[in-house]
Amino acid sequence: MVLSTVDELGEPDARVLILKNLDQRGWHFATIGNGLKGCQIAANPNVSLTFYWSSLGRQVRIRGVTLKADDHESNADFQARSAVAKANVFVGRQSQVLTSRSELDTAIANGARQVSEKPDSIASNWSLFIASPREVEFWQAAEDRRHQRLLYKRDGTAWLCDQLWP
Repeated sequence: MVLSTVDELGEPDARVLILKNLDQRGWHFATIGNGLKGCQIAANPNVSLTFYWSSLGRQVRIRGVTLKADDHESNADFQARSAVAKANVFVGRQSQVLTSRSELDTAIANGARQVSEKPDSIASNWSLFIASPREVEFWQAAEDRRHQRLLYKRDGTAWLCDQLWP
């Protein structure tokens, strides 16, 4: 899925992430809470998610607000990661400028050592987020360009649905 946030200047920022779960609260994804994504979400929790299946001609777009999952959910998500993925989180320098590959190698080795010595450790900067939807749009392509678009908008506890022009 593509997660879109905005930076401190209000400029859009997008990246591909793994969808971790989907439940009644929304779409779950995880990241380093003090990294670029986490800081952008802390400053402005409004996000957009996009799913696109080219071969099916389908797209789903979600607009909503991001909530932090409970600690036990974040911890469980972290523990489910591979040792290498955990080591990267312990390094905690995602999106920062890298001055040399040897700096990266050393940092990853230190993170791997930490995971090896304390396999049950949880990185304090790991966060599981939930994108709680305000709007969900389903788009189905048509060869004649008369695409089908359905927009669901939350109205309290109910969802209203409108068909949109292609």
